[in-house]
Amino acid sequence: MPAGSAGPSVRRVAPTVHGYRSGELGLFVNSYLIEGADGVVAVDAPLLLSDGRAFRARLEALRKPLLAVLVTHPHPDHYNTIGELLAGGSVPVIAHGDVAREIREEDEAKRAQWGPIFGDEWPSSATFPNRLVGDEESVELGDLRFTAWDFGPGESRSETVWLLGDGDTAFVGDLAFNGTHAYLADGSTDAWLRAIERAEETLADVRTLYVGHGAPTKAAAFAEQRRYLLMVREAIGRAAGGRPELNGDEADRIASLMERYLPGAPLGWLVAAGASAVAAELAREGAVTFADRSSPYKQ
Repeated sequence: MPAGSAGPSVRRVAPTVHGYRSGELGLFVNSYLIEGADGVVAVDAPLLLSDGRAFRARLEALRKPLLAVLVTHPHPDHYNTIGELLAGGSVPVIAHGDVAREIREEDEAKRAQWGPIFGDEWPSSATFPNRLVGDEESVELGDLRFTAWDFGPGESRSETVWLLGDGDTAFVGDLAFNGTHAYLADGSTDAWLRAIERAEETLADVRTLYVGHGAPTKAAAFAEQRRYLLMVREAIGRAAGGRPELNGDEADRIASLMERYLPGAPLGWLVAAGASAVAAELAREGAVTFADRSSPYKQ
């Protein structure tokens, strides 16, 4: 090259995000493939084997190597079919240490609970994370860089947000839902509200949130999730009156109320399924009930 020549410029190609949405039986969960110049990074993997195989087919269509799988949190609808995605190969399966520990501690119980219900759609074994990261630790995967942000307990026992590159794009798992009802059965809505408060501040400049359930959205989704949680906590608190559980009719009434709050949204059955867990949480908190107060939501 002659002296003084600048040489050819290299244009960095922006990553492309490919989403896969499972059907209703698979809880409408989203799994993602982030395509860079050197390969593909997956964020989460579906619940059911049929969806895991379809997700693998989506990866194969890109004709680039899988570089790693990132896990956002320890619920099976986000890690259950990682083994199907790997198809016998070996790449890093990366998670925050708390997420990895929770997966290992609870996977056998989840399989015993849900395996008989889903039958052949439930994997015979799980593929666990094999590389751990800490809070705000970055990983370089080909030309892609991701940073793990630990938000602690929320919808699950441990929530990780994965920031892509300089942080304009975030994969938030179930820290926020978009247009669907929320899973409440882990009974940690107070911690979830605190995590959302932190997320509203620290992720305010993120332009696109790729959520675990629902369409990609903006950071305003955190405020929507906060309002949803405050509403369901108040409704369950009034119905429970300090008791640590609700009966079936009470849980169904709460679900009907939340369907009116979020009309047309899928996964409404999650509300009744998680109502007693929230009642137990509120009882532990010694929460004030609102049964005798005037409220626009009073039934």
